[in-house]
Amino acid sequence: MRAVSPYPAGSHGAVLAHRHPSSATAQPSLAARLSPARPSLVSERVIRLMTVMVSGLALALMLISLRPFAARLTYSSGAENAGDALNQYGFLAAGGICSLALLSLANRRVLTSLLSPGFLLLGLVLAFNLMRSPYPDLMMRALLFTLIGMLIAFTMVALPRNQADFRLALGLGAGAALALSYIGLVAFPDLAKHGFDAYEPQHSGLWRGHFSHKNIAGPVMSVIAIFGLYFMRSGQRLFGFIMFAAAALFVANTGSKTTAGLFPVSIMIVMMAPIFASAGMAILTSIAAIAGVGIFTLGVLYRPDISLLVAKLTGDETYTGRTTLWEFSLSMIPNKPWLGYGLYNFWQTENVLGLDAPFEAAWDYRYIVHGHNNYLDILLNLGIIGGAVLCWVLFVAPMINYAKARQKPAKRAMADMFFMIIVFASLLSFIETFFLARNDAIWLMHIMAVFGLHLLARFEIDPGPSARASRRARAAWLKFSGPASSPPAARHNAPSGQLRG
Repeated sequence: MRAVSPYPAGSHGAVLAHRHPSSATAQPSLAARLSPARPSLVSERVIRLMTVMVSGLALALMLISLRPFAARLTYSSGAENAGDALNQYGFLAAGGICSLALLSLANRRVLTSLLSPGFLLLGLVLAFNLMRSPYPDLMMRALLFTLIGMLIAFTMVALPRNQADFRLALGLGAGAALALSYIGLVAFPDLAKHGFDAYEPQHSGLWRGHFSHKNIAGPVMSVIAIFGLYFMRSGQRLFGFIMFAAAALFVANTGSKTTAGLFPVSIMIVMMAPIFASAGMAILTSIAAIAGVGIFTLGVLYRPDISLLVAKLTGDETYTGRTTLWEFSLSMIPNKPWLGYGLYNFWQTENVLGLDAPFEAAWDYRYIVHGHNNYLDILLNLGIIGGAVLCWVLFVAPMINYAKARQKPAKRAMADMFFMIIVFASLLSFIETFFLARNDAIWLMHIMAVFGLHLLARFEIDPGPSARASRRARAAWLKFSGPASSPPAARHNAPSGQLRG
């Protein structure tokens, strides 16, 4: 197969180009126009089906992983080796399939768009950290799985040929993950709920679904609820409402108060854009919210009045002991401020394990997996220089891309969905760490939204067959009846068109 012009003669894109030449030349089509060598064997419908299936399976893999209900695995060396082998070979195979699908089915311009300054600088930062790593073999393996996860996330948003296909793939993948967690509650309640744990007895009975911990289940289900809101805004109201309600109910039963609070805040922030017809309003509100959450989390370390207020609002001014980790992280950052300790080279390494036991601390931070704060861990791992590049790619550039994407009415609902995920991730980053975290579901949803806004800002995406048919029917009605006798729906919706996107 070979990619040709995104606007072939007689195509819908060609009609748009004829009517709106300036907008058509500004952005190419997201979908490639492919010309199979044997059209009789591979039709356009088959190609669309292939892209939907690969995208849906990619999302399902990101949300479910290859080891659902992993809590059941024993801690014997045999079980660990089997699990590692499954992850290694499974994700390598998934990476190979996604690479083949992108090279054969995706628009070449979409692939080359990744050669942007931000992504190239991030690649240099990762390569530099690999060269300076004291354990290059281990870091290479960890980095390989991180890149494969990013490839799978990119595949999910780059392959669908129109918005209808994207929603179909989104519904298949997210619906499968949501259904599996609820099936687990009924069929495997001992796995889908936290049991008694000597280290975390307070979590007993809380929902975690097929995820390993409630702190992963809560954020991921929040993202699935955001998917449901997107379906409702795109016309699939019943399906979207069921997905939104089921995911929100699951979030409530994970017992994660912070996640349950940040999730609706993220939605309200982004809904500022359609309400005020301005992406800038949503961006400014999100920046203010990030600053506010930063004050009410890290601020408890420095201001007793903030600590007292947090205690009154949440009942725990330590954020379940996280303040101990934040205080330790802040004390270690000045030792290597510019380049950091190296990617994957702080927690669970001699930099921490070699320290004396902190008898005065609430937690023994020597055996903690991460610092439960994305921003602090970014500085610990990559320093100010690498951290600035990563923050640009993950948070700042998506804001710019969101403002560009929302200029087109047809993209607004999808752009809002991706930006909701970015805002939610930026707020959640004050209490969790998931950046560059291999196949972590929260990280994969975050980078998928980054890629989604990157593509929406640079490419046109066709709304799909049903939307085109609706536009043609509306145009035919207007031609038949004239401007003075527009159908009631058209007359009613016209003034609010800018707000509904």
